[in-house]
Amino acid sequence: MSKIGVNTGKVFEQLFDTVLPAQGYRILTKDEYSPFLVPTISGGKHLPDRVIETPDLRWLILSKKWQETAGTAEQKVPFEIIKLIDAIKNSNGRFPYAYLIIGGEGWNPKLKEAYLNGDFNEYINGTELVKVVNPERFLTLINRKNL
Repeated sequence: MSKIGVNTGKVFEQLFDTVLPAQGYRILTKDEYSPFLVPTISGGKHLPDRVIETPDLRWLILSKKWQETAGTAEQKVPFEIIKLIDAIKNSNGRFPYAYLIIGGEGWNPKLKEAYLNGDFNEYINGTELVKVVNPERFLTLINRKNL
């Protein structure tokens, strides 16, 4: 028997894998984008959920944190933001900014709202490079071709 909430992020990714190309965005392969990603500040490889090319040829990093049941995804958000900022700053301009999409119903509501409102920005330098959005906002931006 599988644990509820495990692998639900995969369904979330499949949604974007369908919607993004339909709206003119190209999902890049790891071979295309990996030369532009330096090791993370912890020494490991940063493997984003997706890197896309927009219709106007910009490359954007997409990261998602899905929390369907109470768990630790909400605690990982600050470090994910830091890793994304580091990847952008060390990409020689290849990635102008990134999106961190946070979804699911298992979040602490106050904490999720704080992330979406940028309440933690004063504690992390460079947060203007990472746009934290919910899935509805992200889908709206895709549909309007406004990523």
